[in-house]
Amino acid sequence: MSALAQTNKGTIVGTVKDAGGAVVSGAQVEIANIDTGQTKNTISSEDGTYQIPLLDPGNYRITVKAQGFKSLIRDRVLLQTNDRLAIDIDLQVASGVAETITITAETPLVETESSVRGDVIQGRQVTDLPLAQRNFTLLAGITPGVTRPVVGVLGGGGNFTSGGPGNSTESTRFRESGGSVISANGARVTSNNFTLDGVDNNETQFGQIAIFPDVDAIKEFKVEASVPSAESGRAGGAVVSTTIKSGTNQLHGTLREFYQGQFGSARPTNNPNPPNYVTHNFGATVGGPIRLPKKYFGPVAYDGRDKSFFFFSYNGQRNGTPAFGGEFPFVTVPTVKMRTGDFSEFLDRTQTVTFNTVRGPVQAPKGTIFDRNGNPFLNNQIPSTLFSAAGGNLLRSYPLPTQAGFVNNYRRNRSERINVDSYDVKGDQRFSDNNMGFIRYSQAKNSRIRDNNFPKGSSPTGNDMASGFGAGNEFGNARQVALGDTHTFSPSVVNDMRFGFSRVEIGINNPGINGSLGFDSNISQKLGIPNINVCGTCEGTVLIGIVDPDTSLEFVGDGGPFYFKSNNFHFTDTLTVVRGNHLFKVGGDLRIRQNTNFDGGRNGGIKGNVQWGTSVGGFVSGNYTNIGPDDSGSAYANVLLGYAPGFLTRGTPGGPFLLSNKEVAFFLQDDWKVNKDLTINIGLRYDVYTQPTERYNRQSNFNPSTGRLDLAFENDRDLAKTDLNNFAPRIGFAYSGFKSDKKVVLRGGYGIMNTLDVSGRQALTANAPNGANYACNLQQYGTPACPTLPRRFNLDTGYPFAPEIRATGTSLAVPGGSTVYYVNPNNKTSYFHQYNLTLQYEFAPSWMAEMAYVGSLGRNLLVVRNIGDDSNNGPGSRQIRGIGQVVTTDNIARSNYNALQTKLTKRLSYGLSVLTTYTWAHGLDNSPGGFAGLSQGPNRYGFTNPNRPDLDYGTSDLDVRHRWTFSNTWDVPFGRNQRFGSSIPYAADLVLGGWQFNNVVTIQSGPAYSLFWGGPRPDLIGDPTPSSAQKAQGFSVNPNAFRAPTTPIFSNDPNGPKFGTLGRNTFRGDRQEFWDVGMFKNFKLWESGTLQARVQAYNVLNHINKFAPNTDLTGNNGGRDTSLQRARQLEFALKLIF
Repeated sequence: MSALAQTNKGTIVGTVKDAGGAVVSGAQVEIANIDTGQTKNTISSEDGTYQIPLLDPGNYRITVKAQGFKSLIRDRVLLQTNDRLAIDIDLQVASGVAETITITAETPLVETESSVRGDVIQGRQVTDLPLAQRNFTLLAGITPGVTRPVVGVLGGGGNFTSGGPGNSTESTRFRESGGSVISANGARVTSNNFTLDGVDNNETQFGQIAIFPDVDAIKEFKVEASVPSAESGRAGGAVVSTTIKSGTNQLHGTLREFYQGQFGSARPTNNPNPPNYVTHNFGATVGGPIRLPKKYFGPVAYDGRDKSFFFFSYNGQRNGTPAFGGEFPFVTVPTVKMRTGDFSEFLDRTQTVTFNTVRGPVQAPKGTIFDRNGNPFLNNQIPSTLFSAAGGNLLRSYPLPTQAGFVNNYRRNRSERINVDSYDVKGDQRFSDNNMGFIRYSQAKNSRIRDNNFPKGSSPTGNDMASGFGAGNEFGNARQVALGDTHTFSPSVVNDMRFGFSRVEIGINNPGINGSLGFDSNISQKLGIPNINVCGTCEGTVLIGIVDPDTSLEFVGDGGPFYFKSNNFHFTDTLTVVRGNHLFKVGGDLRIRQNTNFDGGRNGGIKGNVQWGTSVGGFVSGNYTNIGPDDSGSAYANVLLGYAPGFLTRGTPGGPFLLSNKEVAFFLQDDWKVNKDLTINIGLRYDVYTQPTERYNRQSNFNPSTGRLDLAFENDRDLAKTDLNNFAPRIGFAYSGFKSDKKVVLRGGYGIMNTLDVSGRQALTANAPNGANYACNLQQYGTPACPTLPRRFNLDTGYPFAPEIRATGTSLAVPGGSTVYYVNPNNKTSYFHQYNLTLQYEFAPSWMAEMAYVGSLGRNLLVVRNIGDDSNNGPGSRQIRGIGQVVTTDNIARSNYNALQTKLTKRLSYGLSVLTTYTWAHGLDNSPGGFAGLSQGPNRYGFTNPNRPDLDYGTSDLDVRHRWTFSNTWDVPFGRNQRFGSSIPYAADLVLGGWQFNNVVTIQSGPAYSLFWGGPRPDLIGDPTPSSAQKAQGFSVNPNAFRAPTTPIFSNDPNGPKFGTLGRNTFRGDRQEFWDVGMFKNFKLWESGTLQARVQAYNVLNHINKFAPNTDLTGNNGGRDTSLQRARQLEFALKLIF
């Protein structure tokens, strides 16, 4: 996700005039960085204008000299990331002696030189505002038009309506604060572009951030949400440009410890006994000049002030908390009697059930166990002579019960630990007055260790098995090298070069895989199950489910490891040329992406997924019927007797696959200062995104015209066309001639932004012949539908891998029963039309009000849908018959966003800064994208009615209709050396002085959500408003107002799949409020040293914020509120600042 030619540098422009307003040409202009002493010079042009580009963010001093005029110094001019800042200079006629006038004036708040809509979050806001998990991307949400999942949402996939862990795309890295998921002006959460020091900072698996810099290491970051300049590409949403601090001529640093625990935090209303979590976050920073004192280094002594600088930061985090399900959840294990074949506990003699055995209907007590001939076992006890060796080993290897009964009889205390270690090292060097460079290395190691449900050593046979979905060691590691060189050829020609390399590794090792959690990697073999631990990625336990009508044993095992590695190379160069009142930028960008992925869980899992007691085995809820030679009446007993499982899937090990693609871009930007009041920004960008190829051509694409798979090693390697029609013009203006003081500015712009959606771009490696799989149920074993397996098999005999498919020629027939992936070879590049009109008014010193209309149109957006027959994931379009699932990646979706965005800003003065925003917006689309809305029924595979995409066009999953934010920092002006109480005694100052209060408040509309009837949306037949009684029971809608859908999707199949009359996202949850506050006490230790004590509270009012209700109306809880967002949390901290 490239930061195509995007830098973090800014430009200072202006006009030099005399007291009468006439322009002054030939004036000497020097701009000096106050912190580092670095300077740049230029001369005002014939029309009096000057422009100095490619300046680092920071505080500057501007000195202007001209013959016959007094010299003028404009001090403390703040330049921010990607700024184009106008500082006009008014010179006074000299009286004959050398005179200098020094002015310290605030930098203008209105933007007179650019049409780009964006906000800079300054370093003090980043470090001082309350920030859960110290995740800096949360603060993007205080800018107009930017929304994001709230703190506590596990749904990193961008689904705003659900907090389920299944939606997590950043499950290891900043999981509980939503990762880096943001939606800007209605765009998808995968349409953003993150940069760090001007180089690409994106990972390509989920389209999120690569390196999360430590909060104390960030100088500032800027969120550009509408019509950025042509330098920026790829982002249909926001461009988030972050700058790491650099050293200065003075040594500065921090040392900190942050603590969160249950102390002082509120208990959720739906969970009076919440997990006892503990979080420690600690770290340090230091930066300054590189100095080697002569006293210690003799002849190699070096004084790097004004030339050489360093900066270092370290961030550590240690979390400990029980995992999902509460502190002491219960699971089910076999009783002691069951392990010996005694199922007498199962018998319920108060209920008589009819069993349809091989010898006819039999009336018997519920829970009766039958032999192969349909006869009940005496006393419901199975003789040991009939035991399966592997089945017996399996049941006996479960831990012994800790509670009475045979349901929820094992109590576990499953903990979760998150460890983070990250650091940044940066060096800056002034090689000469005309050449400056930097180099930085960043690394982050994140691990999330979730304990097994059954601890190591709990198996009475010594055969510890993986248990509890997600158990194991999950990791998310990233590292990045960035370097840049800025060379000034002349005051009017400057070149900026950047290179970046980043590597992101995301994956999980389940227990026993690579020795995770200390479990045996050959456990399946030790249980006596052959053909499992036979490859380097087949370690650990086969995934086994044993399900009876009234209960089920805890699932054991896993499908296989998951591993993703992305190498990203980034080369970019920008040449800036000043010609009169034009500032031209021309540049190019090359990005090479190399992705390595291995998914052991795909195609049913390389070790297999084996289940007894599923509905495909001929069983019905509440009792077993059709008891025959493969059914005993109990899934538990079936395992012990060695009967074949009711359902089995297994895939062939595939990969790791080595994919690569390129992203190339060229751009031209002209910032034209037409006159003193009008600036026009014109740009053109051209992007090329090549299709991914696999190093060994292990890809194939479905061909709808032939019904076969086209093979990459015989045809075009990328199997899809590269769209070459990706021109992206940008145009904007800024007009400041309404008032002579230029305090009122009208700005506007339009542009096309090409974007790249990550989902679906790697699916072609999952097609045959690169991966094969089978999925069979009990009735299919030994039949042509499942020829690999014999009619009778069990864990003792094992089961083979799916046979390897060998392909010859240019295409391959689709293997029977397999899922097929199809990327439309004629897909066009996704893009957004962006447009805005903004009015800014600096109505008082340090205060600015802003009002804007902002809109965007998304076109050719990615949607994943099924064009095959019906499937469990929703109806297919039936364009391809005879194949259940043809999972198709099509760029055919669309979106529309319109908003009124307002902002009121107070710059820091008298210790107080304020930023408050209000946005009214309406976002519409007909698909949420590949990583949003995964829990929303058939939207995962396209449209509710696959032949009527228009029926899904409605309010977007990402829509937040009303949103108000307020943030401030306030140094209370009381105490020694303050505005009030400046002479109070030291003892009194220790108590009364040095207080600071900081707040972030967000109040917004509840999430939009749809209702479903299993898969499709239902028919609306009544008033959906819940009654008072229903509200008291937690219902947000009246479930009786709906029925199963009745309209056939296919007119020629009236008994086929149906769709309902209810529209998409027609309901909205309750208003959400988040009041986060911080109270600081600063103790002055020495002149430049301060000890800061903090108490921060998240959701301090403990407002009950709900997720969307249960959206499936077929269950008892359909329409009921079942999950809440996080209650109040307290955080305590100590921080030394020097």
